[in-house]
Amino acid sequence: MRIEQGGEVFELSQGENEVEVSEGVILCSIEALSRPVVVLNEQRMLISWNRVAKLAVWSVDLTNQVGFHRLLVQLEGKRYNFDFRTRTAKATWAEVRSMAEFCSSSYFGYRRQFTYMAADGTTRKVRLPQVHYAWLRERIPEVEQLVRSIQTRPATSSFKTHQSSLRSKGLSVSRTSRLLRENHRLLELDDTGPINVGKQRYWPSRLVVSAKERHSQLDEHAQIAAFLWLLAAECDDLASVVASIRSEVQQFRERIHALRALALFSGVLIRPNARPISVMATHIQRTDQRYGRLRDLQAEYGSGISDSMEYARSIRVNVRDVWEIYQTFVAHIIGNALGLSYSSEDRDLRKRSPQGWSMASDDWRMYFDTKPPKMELPSWRDATNRPADERPDIILIGKRAGEVILLDAKFKLDSMSSRAQQVDLFEMQGYLNSFATNHGGILYPGPKLAANIIAAKGNVLIELPIRAAHIEEPGGLDAAHQYIRDALQSVHGTTRS
Repeated sequence: MRIEQGGEVFELSQGENEVEVSEGVILCSIEALSRPVVVLNEQRMLISWNRVAKLAVWSVDLTNQVGFHRLLVQLEGKRYNFDFRTRTAKATWAEVRSMAEFCSSSYFGYRRQFTYMAADGTTRKVRLPQVHYAWLRERIPEVEQLVRSIQTRPATSSFKTHQSSLRSKGLSVSRTSRLLRENHRLLELDDTGPINVGKQRYWPSRLVVSAKERHSQLDEHAQIAAFLWLLAAECDDLASVVASIRSEVQQFRERIHALRALALFSGVLIRPNARPISVMATHIQRTDQRYGRLRDLQAEYGSGISDSMEYARSIRVNVRDVWEIYQTFVAHIIGNALGLSYSSEDRDLRKRSPQGWSMASDDWRMYFDTKPPKMELPSWRDATNRPADERPDIILIGKRAGEVILLDAKFKLDSMSSRAQQVDLFEMQGYLNSFATNHGGILYPGPKLAANIIAAKGNVLIELPIRAAHIEEPGGLDAAHQYIRDALQSVHGTTRS
């Protein structure tokens, strides 16, 4: 496998490589005995195949595709991975991790991973090993206690069944009548019999009676087993990225394996990727606190800690999604700087109030990545035969008339590395025109906490640098919050002056 760019040729070996290329077009080639299938970052490549030279060639444009990249080659039933990266990938991943760590520690208290919405609409997480480890350290003892308690005294389910019997206890008259009609030989002639057929009386030699059966091979046990399987698998994944505490993570895994070996789960078949929790709580989960608590822990782990991607793959995806991550990061900071409260208990910006806002206080409502309600902030396009779907990343609406600020997050810089790009300012001007307001701004990862006001004729645009590294500067989080409050207040102050 070879990559060529700007006169340089890089040889790739299978697995991870230290090869770095610039953003832009690269030419790739691979020698193979037959035509291969090539996939880059989950997208199939259109290749040119020379049958005589046994050579496949293709090109790809990596402009604006900062990140870690994986070439997957499928050849004669086998799969080969070749990893490389753009030159800014490490720096971008450090930025992503800083944003996630800041929000997880400052706003979430390390109770869950940092989540964001990808461009395709799926919810993704920036997986922080310290958050994962903290959950295991705190919750594994409780999981052990609950599972071992269930092992000692498992819940059972009972159901009614019917069976033939020589005794009459629990007699089902209707089912016995049906049995005797189907099999007349079960009737024995006897003058004292209770059954009268014609002028003769009979005793039944068999009766159908009701009986209760109980069993403990419950669906709830299969769910618990699937949860333990998931915990063990993700402990292995976590151990691969935490060298300093690998032995402790491996001990967690061994404790989980010991639970999986209990007789409670004998005969329970676990399918990989099986759903470890039911959509609705079962009767036993509602009535037995042990099962109910385990279900809560499964839900907590699935929503706040776990992810469908392993750590290595999630890193590549997070770098690719850095724009969406930055959008969520700055929304958390803006909302908290203004003292707003989340509409949801788990502080998820996309779990909005019935009115549509993600955070609010007595003074402000913040709408995140959504079109504002027409009653709150109408667009003149809404009254046309071709309405638009304008949705600035952050919309702040105050309690006073006309108190509106539109903000857009852009994870990019101009050639001066200190100002928002002109094209983004023009986009914001379009938003202001559509919503008939005159206060807007661009949030971007500038080098310093220094806002810039662009104002004339009653219109105000603010360039507002925000990045995770700023929190580490003197004054820390409090200073950053004060900087944001002062900057946003200056937007209206400039207009009034």
